[in-house]
Amino acid sequence: MNARLTTYLDDIFSRYEDLKPIQELKEELSKDLQERLQDLQKDGFNEEAAFHRTIDSIGEITELIESIHANTTKLQQIIGIDFSMQNLQKSDLREIQVHDGKFNYSNLQESDFSNSDLTNASFKCSNLDGVNFNGTNLTRAKISKSNLKGASFKNCILDQTDFSSSELSGICFDNLTFTGTSFNHAGLKGTTFRNAIFHAVSFKTEVKKTIFDGAKMDKVTYAILKAYKANLTHVTII
Repeated sequence: MNARLTTYLDDIFSRYEDLKPIQELKEELSKDLQERLQDLQKDGFNEEAAFHRTIDSIGEITELIESIHANTTKLQQIIGIDFSMQNLQKSDLREIQVHDGKFNYSNLQESDFSNSDLTNASFKCSNLDGVNFNGTNLTRAKISKSNLKGASFKNCILDQTDFSSSELSGICFDNLTFTGTSFNHAGLKGTTFRNAIFHAVSFKTEVKKTIFDGAKMDKVTYAILKAYKANLTHVTII
């Protein structure tokens, strides 16, 4: 390894040590340049001449590095972004894509998340009163200990969504499909699940005044609801 060439590359890439894509570019470039330097020396160039010819062969890489940096930074902004403890009341958040985002302890009253992708998002202890989740992907989202009165979930994806200990009284979940969803200890007074489909859904909570008319469910979900004295008169076991 040529120490001078290594130092040269270290200087160029020093601003981006925390960005994996740029460091991968550096490693690949370093290997190629070291090999070129050795080839030039074998062809009869002295160390100084071989070094400068190797450097000149790089061309202008600053633009490429900046492009990778900009794209990587943008990606970091939409994955794992933290909106916790914010007042985002009545915010227009339609069609956003925020995987693993955090909205904990925030005021999101009457905000619009329609048609968004909030996979793995967290809404712990948040005010979600009147929030629009229509058409939103909430797969594996954690919406625990939150107020969701008046929230809308039409055409929502709720696979493995965790609503534990949240207030869902009066919410309409009609015609939705639930797979691995948890409603443990949630408030479900007057909540409707008309014509919904259930697969391995957990209901460790009061469901005597929850409406399941026309719903279809597996035997396990049915057994759990029966144990909590839900009205399953118009339910079909699948």
